[in-house]
Amino acid sequence: MVTDGLAAKTTAQEFAVEKLYHEICYKKTPRRIAWSPQNLIAWSPINNDAVDTRHQGSVPSIGIFNPCRLPSEDGSAGSTWSFTEKSNFFPLNDIEKHHRHGDEITDLVWNQTGSALASIDQRGKISLWMMDNFVNQWKCIFDVDLSGSIVEFSWLDYVRVYSRVSGTPMYKRGTFKGPRNQFGELAFLTVTSDGKVSVCYQDGKRVFSKISAELPFISGRISRISHADLILNKDGHYILAIYCPEYCQKIVMFYEISVDMLKLHINCQPIADVHLTAHINDSSFTIDRARAPIIHLKLLSDSHDNLIKLIVVTADKTDNDDGNKIFNSDVIMWELKASSTSSEVEFSNLSLRDDDHSKEIHFVAGTHLPGQLVTNIWVHKGELFIGLSNGQMQFHNCTTLQLLPHVGQSMIKLFKNDHFPTYSTWISHNGQDASSTNAITEFATSPNGTLLLCGRLSGKLDCFDMANINWTSSQTNIDIMDLFQVAYACINQLTLSILNNTDHTDLENIVKKHSNIYISAISEQNDPLELILQKIFSNISSVFPNGFESTISSDFLIRLFGLQLSLLKSCGRDNITYLNTLCIMHLRALEITFRNSIISPRNNISSDEVSFVTDSLPSLVSLTSWILDFFAYLIRNIYLLYFTKSQGHVAANEKSHIVLLYHFISRSALKYLISHVGKFEKYITKLYTTNPGDPNIKKMHQSLQYSFEKWPLKLDLLELFINESSKVIEKALSDEKISNSQPNMYLIILRSVVSPQSLTGTLKEIEQIFKTSFNSVNKVKLYAYDTKWIESVSIDIVLKSRTIMDRACIR
Repeated sequence: MVTDGLAAKTTAQEFAVEKLYHEICYKKTPRRIAWSPQNLIAWSPINNDAVDTRHQGSVPSIGIFNPCRLPSEDGSAGSTWSFTEKSNFFPLNDIEKHHRHGDEITDLVWNQTGSALASIDQRGKISLWMMDNFVNQWKCIFDVDLSGSIVEFSWLDYVRVYSRVSGTPMYKRGTFKGPRNQFGELAFLTVTSDGKVSVCYQDGKRVFSKISAELPFISGRISRISHADLILNKDGHYILAIYCPEYCQKIVMFYEISVDMLKLHINCQPIADVHLTAHINDSSFTIDRARAPIIHLKLLSDSHDNLIKLIVVTADKTDNDDGNKIFNSDVIMWELKASSTSSEVEFSNLSLRDDDHSKEIHFVAGTHLPGQLVTNIWVHKGELFIGLSNGQMQFHNCTTLQLLPHVGQSMIKLFKNDHFPTYSTWISHNGQDASSTNAITEFATSPNGTLLLCGRLSGKLDCFDMANINWTSSQTNIDIMDLFQVAYACINQLTLSILNNTDHTDLENIVKKHSNIYISAISEQNDPLELILQKIFSNISSVFPNGFESTISSDFLIRLFGLQLSLLKSCGRDNITYLNTLCIMHLRALEITFRNSIISPRNNISSDEVSFVTDSLPSLVSLTSWILDFFAYLIRNIYLLYFTKSQGHVAANEKSHIVLLYHFISRSALKYLISHVGKFEKYITKLYTTNPGDPNIKKMHQSLQYSFEKWPLKLDLLELFINESSKVIEKALSDEKISNSQPNMYLIILRSVVSPQSLTGTLKEIEQIFKTSFNSVNKVKLYAYDTKWIESVSIDIVLKSRTIMDRACIR
């Protein structure tokens, strides 16, 4: 009975692979998994998914998955990635209004920043989705029906990306790549199976327009395109490769597509073709191209050599020595070189005769995979991923197609030149289970490349995490220089994640593991996390030499502090550094929230009368309560620092929130909030005086009066203390020639100390200012005022440009 069950299971698997083969012979492999730069996975589970049965039925299903880690099933230390946790999967609502019953989702594609998702079905219907404020709420903003199967889809870029300047520690913002929508944020290019090229672009907030053109086919006859790929060349034009299985001659045709968004015009020009049936003068590689159909097609570009490469995968089914039918696959690569008379990429317009071959096209390499069906291919940073029907994967060099062997050496030694290791060095070719026959059908990589997600034919998802790999077999063999290689690779990637607004969650386990290895094996005194954070702050500062923290509209500060807060928390550094970072983020968010709520005068802090946006008043009342509580919390902390020490001496390593006074960001936010909380209270009082019968104004006025009456401090005393302390600190900074915009300032919150060593002398001066401002315990009535809730990690002050929702102050 057991044997019969295994035979039936094997037969079912063979049938599924056979069915898959016939599908990919006549259409491009689907992309049902897409990982966004914001660390969200769009997923369209297939109906035969045995792991997750919530999506079975005739209605297409699309969901957004928020990746999460769960404790290991074997009870060992650490955690594993889970893709079946129902609480982290958010199905998109009303899919049936946009994709019909029985339709299959063929493509899910995120735009450049991860703010919009395109879902495409087999009939050519495209729906664009955007987040409706929360990760579990999504709305469709646009539908378009192209009335034909879509073989290629590509978003137009609309932001400039930062990258590291080769050979230097500097980071530079690049130029726009390819055409750009001048009329709005979103735009995308599509190619349908009947050869129509279209660009849909946003023209206004919710209005989309379209321009189209047709590909010139052989002999002017329109044929069905089954496989296609699209890539940008060096001059910003698209290179399109297509294959039509109906042609007698096996030909991959190339077109250059120029999109002019100013003139709203598309030009499609044939530039080259590759004859798969032509003879290749290479004794090391032979293939019967006349019989094997194309199942995969991929374009690659090399900006350094000004080359474009074509990878084609063919497969057929033949009899083996035992008389059984087996699959055999071949991977072939061609190279299209630039014209020698021009610096731009120019290709000859080739005829389609078998005896006419251009010198611009060259055979590069080929590899034969006997007994295997290539079920999918993926390219990432110079590596070609090949998924096989037996559930295994291979990694090949994108230049030579050479198989990259799995290197079983210390993980730490693989971090070189400030980059993470390639996948072939830490993922074995057989994946998780060498005996698995569950074919790999899809690949996806995390925002920073430390995770590889494999989708299998059954619907199961496997995730490979770089942080789970054993970095070294013996702690005694760890070299401190190797650990620095890991640290600088993390620094480089984390810096880019901030500059390009990319989620950094997939990097946290790497940083955590590196820090723990260093502390346990090298030094318990020095924490490498401090080095990583310090260098990131320094890198970001170098991009903005004039001081990016002084730019109110910039959100780099929030990303920077958010990164620090996240790493401190995930690495278990729940000390004063963590709390100070939390406080700085909140103060900065509150400052910008108040600024965005002011009508006039917006930038004049010294003005006595300030008007606020009417819709923001309830929210500001709630936030004012939080601000008053925080000031009481801060003053009590400083009070305990000065009045609980013998002989009034303050040690440099005292863990006090007085450090917030030393940091430019928090110090300026404190001064701004003190001023505007008082002005806001006066504004509400004025409104109540002129509109005493308005119940909403009356309620806000009563709430503020209650908060100020119960508050143990006076605003004028608090303002005096902050302003006088600022003068002392800024004078010390000037004397030490330390600019607020220099990285040295960030050391104040990176360490669990009150202030930099060179500024500890100011502590005594601030103590005298404190005693002058609050010269008796009665003026600091803090013990009866509960502020312990502020230390809770559940505080959530959300920074938004628009008015935030009214909510009660958490106590």
